[in-house]
Order: sequence, then structure tokens, then C-alpha cells
Amino acid sequence: MAKKRIVTCTINGEDKEFLCQPRQTLLEVLRDVLELTGTKEGCSNGNCGACTVIFNDRPVDSCLVLA
Repeated sequence: MAKKRIVTCTINGEDKEFLCQPRQTLLEVLRDVLELTGTKEGCSNGNCGACTVIFNDRPVDSCLVLA
């Protein structure tokens, strides 16, 4: 198992720092680590768009983006 990494980012205008594994998706981190449950899991393969978030000024399916 890969070691967890420290990630620093800005979410909803607030600076956040958290640990995550390199294989974790943005969706998993948002919901499970940061407890931001507004992002919903739908199909988990990018087809439905339920997990869409704005990432660097672009809409992305958070189930497809690694955190």
C-alpha cells in the first residue's frame, strides 16, 4: 500500500490540508476525509455527472480525478 501524502489546496475559498493515498479520488476525499457531502456519488465511472465539481475553473467528474 502506498504511503499517504499531505495535500494542501483551497476548497470553497478556504485553505485545507489533509492526508490521502495516491489512489483516492477527489470524490472520496471530499466526502470521506473532508466531510463535504454535497458532492454525490452516482455511477462512479463519469457517465452521470452527479459528482461534478469546479476544479481549476473547469467542471470535472470528481469520481475520475485523483486527489
